[in-house]
Amino acid sequence: MTASEYRYIQAIETVAKEKGKVTMTDVAQKLAYARASVYKKLLSLGEQGYVAKESGKYFRVTKKGYDEYEAVSRLINICSGMLAERTGLEQKFLTHDAVNIACVLSLRCRNALLRSFD
Repeated sequence: MTASEYRYIQAIETVAKEKGKVTMTDVAQKLAYARASVYKKLLSLGEQGYVAKESGKYFRVTKKGYDEYEAVSRLINICSGMLAERTGLEQKFLTHDAVNIACVLSLRCRNALLRSFD
């Protein structure tokens, strides 16, 4: 999962908690992106099995997407904690960097790192 894909799924999950149903417009507004860009990304996420369209205009995160999102979220927390420990900066300010780090790791490295913190 790329950092961009993570942020899209995060936006869908956030809107779903706020409103229940999520439209493409909701995602575009949450991310402050153009609707055309959001449409293309949602199609891509759908092709990967991360999101599904339902009832014509609503989107939801699939089990596959949610499981991947949760794994990456856990890894982001680990990375931001490690960065905070090494830099002395507050962990909450390192989330953006941690998202980028977590999303470029290979699947092998990611899984090994997650296992090491179990």
